[in-house]
Amino acid sequence: MIHRLVSVLLLLALAGCGQLPQPFAKDEANLAKAPFLIPPATEGVLVWPMVGVPDDIADLITEMTVDALQKRGVAASSDASNRQSLMLTTSGDRQPDGALKITWRLSRPSGEVVGTREDSIASDARFEQAVTQVARWIVPNARRTDIDEPPFSVTVYEVAGAPGNGNDLLRRAMAFALKRAEVEVADFPPPDGFVVQGTVTITPKELGGDLVAVSWSVLDGRGREVGVIDQSNTVPSGYLDKDWGPVASPIAKEAVPGIVTLIERHLEVAAGG
Repeated sequence: MIHRLVSVLLLLALAGCGQLPQPFAKDEANLAKAPFLIPPATEGVLVWPMVGVPDDIADLITEMTVDALQKRGVAASSDASNRQSLMLTTSGDRQPDGALKITWRLSRPSGEVVGTREDSIASDARFEQAVTQVARWIVPNARRTDIDEPPFSVTVYEVAGAPGNGNDLLRRAMAFALKRAEVEVADFPPPDGFVVQGTVTITPKELGGDLVAVSWSVLDGRGREVGVIDQSNTVPSGYLDKDWGPVASPIAKEAVPGIVTLIERHLEVAAGG
């Protein structure tokens, strides 16, 4: 998505020459932006649309900012928040040389300003650098778990067995929850890393309702099992046939402490502790 910034800058240049082209066509649904990524018990960050630029450009830059922040472990959204959410407002000002000056302001719900920064954006690389700095700025102000950063990485494999969008949302939610716990999440498991793989089983109960069981298998980088974290609960019949959005994040968040404990104990035994 970052590569589209060149088009944004071109649109800004065209804005002074006449009517803007039609707004960008929306990408297919990106579940990484789903509102459930902001758990109700955490602050998260609400990104307001940029002011000072045409609406289609403001929407695009807001979308790009949310996407970049989420990739860096910040629970960001442009359309979902809670009473504790931090607010990120942005304003854009086109410069004579064609660059876009962006002013970022992070505030608490009370209106207290946490900080402001300015960036002059003239390339994709510069936008990437700016958002990286904004993410580093935001993370210390957002609530994190009390788990210390462990000296290992985890790769989250595909989840199996869930109907609807469950497999994809659970995998994404687990990767996100691990990052929030300051665990390094790797795309591929190194020999000294670990793998988490989820399996879902849904069993109708005789007296009504569905028993939902989620098992998270923890493996070392060579495929040997370290342990399993099991979760289960009863939900109304058919409740999770299609949409897992309301439950994926809480499920993953509750499983992470047990997963980290399994790995830490395994490392202690391996080290002879």
